[in-house]
Amino acid sequence: MESQAPAARGWVDELVIAPSVQVLDTRTAGPSLPAVGSVWSRGTLPGADAALALLGSLGGVDAWAVTRITEDTWTGLAVQTTPQAADPASRWTRTRAAQYEVGTPISRDRSLCHHLLAGPQPITVSDLRRSPEPDLRRIADGWGLHGYLGIALMSPDGRQLGSLAGLSASPVDPGDRDWSQLLAVQATALQASLSADIAALDGKRRDSFERSLESHDDVTRLPNRRGWAALLATEEKLATPVGDPVGLALVDLGVVRTVRSLRRAVSVAREAAGDVQFARVGPRQLGILAGGHQTSQVARVSNLVQARLEGAGFRTATAHTMRSGVEPLATTWARAENALVLARREQALGRGR
Repeated sequence: MESQAPAARGWVDELVIAPSVQVLDTRTAGPSLPAVGSVWSRGTLPGADAALALLGSLGGVDAWAVTRITEDTWTGLAVQTTPQAADPASRWTRTRAAQYEVGTPISRDRSLCHHLLAGPQPITVSDLRRSPEPDLRRIADGWGLHGYLGIALMSPDGRQLGSLAGLSASPVDPGDRDWSQLLAVQATALQASLSADIAALDGKRRDSFERSLESHDDVTRLPNRRGWAALLATEEKLATPVGDPVGLALVDLGVVRTVRSLRRAVSVAREAAGDVQFARVGPRQLGILAGGHQTSQVARVSNLVQARLEGAGFRTATAHTMRSGVEPLATTWARAENALVLARREQALGRGR
């Protein structure tokens, strides 16, 4: 398995996660270089604007945010500043938090929500800089923040989906409002909406796959490259508003000489991968779209597909990566495809030496 170990980075560098690609290969042992994607599309979480506008009208903080949390990252889905932030005396505009762009994934260990929200209870921190936790003080200093109000957004089965947070460049007065009650009321509505929207994605993804079969490959009966592009476009529209994680994997089957061998390879890969969407994206390439899957799940699927195909006698290479924030999935696809091309080129050069 190939992956690039990142060089030592400072606090600022570690804020933004650089998307990486892992390549699984039957031959190579050296590292593959992660490519960076930085083109963003936009989505708005349904219902977030009304909740943030209501909270913003109460004052007390400089901005409100609704976020989505995955295994690796914290991503803002909606952010609204308040009238307090526009006050000439406010320090908000001079903070790094004010420069945050919606949709940009942040390392979880640089997220205040990750450190402060250990359960469903609302949290009010008057001044983060006075916290007894050195790491929390350092994160607050990096963002330029003092006050924090937050509550986790939970799924019906108890998983944390994200958070609702109020952020301030100056300390917050806990007695100014009944913040705990206000946070609880708004979070109840937001998490119900978010949970329902996420739950509805499974059926919409199945419908999307059925439509993609209108452009299919006659040999494998899978969506072809055009059908794959349609799958990606639809997944982007579905996943972006709720910040659902999306993984992609590309499988290069190597030399496949017969239709029977190709169909056997597809059968082996599909059986190993389970509940993901497949397409034939090239003469010897399969694409795997894993909407709603976390990083560890995508890695597990890719490793299993690679191992099963190798066990069946195919000389394969597999590249997998995660969508970075809400970047276009075409960018994610290109990142995986480029990594796979480089891996195969290295493999060919190795055989020629």
